[in-house]
Amino acid sequence: MPKKLPKILSREEFELLLKQAPKVKRVSAKNKREYILAMILGGEAGLRISEIVGLENRVPILTKDKIDLQAHTIRIESGKGKKDRVVCVPPRFRENHLRMLPLKIQRRALQHFITKLGKDVLGKEISFHTMRHYFASQLVEKGVPLHQVQMLLGHQRLDTTGIYLHANPIKTIEDARKVFEE
Repeated sequence: MPKKLPKILSREEFELLLKQAPKVKRVSAKNKREYILAMILGGEAGLRISEIVGLENRVPILTKDKIDLQAHTIRIESGKGKKDRVVCVPPRFRENHLRMLPLKIQRRALQHFITKLGKDVLGKEISFHTMRHYFASQLVEKGVPLHQVQMLLGHQRLDTTGIYLHANPIKTIEDARKVFEE
């Protein structure tokens, strides 16, 4: 089965979503703060929605003890495939965010918020997983080696991570042309 290219966001689109998120109506201020923090963890650390708001044996997966602000790391001890990994703390993550953990929001509510935000702000259908695609595509675009992106995403197979090499076909075509113009 051929794989579809992931839906990706540009840096400008991600920033616009973060800027507009506090303006969404009919969502409590507390939930908005938690949704925005979840977006940052997904978009700037590559966490899955299940790693942010999921439970493992009735215990939240992402808790404050998993974050080391001194080392700038987040330890994910569970998640898809039960593979442990370490990811970077997003630059926007602050010490006061630790008090918000574990996030006490519903997965479906967070997903609904992201979908609505994408339609209202960007006019496109996105999911929370789009934040993770944004993270991966930004790394690949900046030249981070694919095996390092694989490690950060917690992918078992390199070909799964490889889809981000083709996430921006226009840039890929431009880069290919440059090779032969030299």
